[in-house]
Amino acid sequence: MSQLLFICIAITALDIFLIIYALTIPLYPKKWRKEVNKKYKNETATGVTIIFVTMAACFLWVIYFYFLIFDL
Repeated sequence: MSQLLFICIAITALDIFLIIYALTIPLYPKKWRKEVNKKYKNETATGVTIIFVTMAACFLWVIYFYFLIFDL
């Protein structure tokens, strides 16, 4: 149970980091962002990663609280 809690906290911390990173993208110079987006599609990849990491974090927290509430 404590291992699942640790995994939930770690994934949530990663999710918070990604969200903060996405919020700071507009602070970078437009020229640099344009060059990076041509090669790596940085903004798109960041958005898709946030969606999947947030979904994983939500599922992990639901599983953790399910086990916590029903004492399995």
